[in-house]
Amino acid sequence: MRAKAEAAGLPAATLLREALGLTEARRRKPIPRVDPALVLAVGRIGGNLNQMARWLNRAMLAGRVDLDALTVARRLLTIERQLAQIVEAARRC
Repeated sequence: MRAKAEAAGLPAATLLREALGLTEARRRKPIPRVDPALVLAVGRIGGNLNQMARWLNRAMLAGRVDLDALTVARRLLTIERQLAQIVEAARRC
């Protein structure tokens, strides 16, 4: 029973409830397995991007729109576009 549940991507309890007719079958697309190191790396990148965005927002609120702030804004926009391309490519797979 557990092997069948695992193959279906469901907890054994859910499969048992469905077999007994206690719940309706709801099949969801299984969540793909991802390398934990990749998840950690993406999280770190996200944290760094948030720090840069906060710095940029503080600089703009203080009226300090200098070359550094514009460079950071341009680079953040470039990163955002690249991430959008990566997400779009992953959706096509």
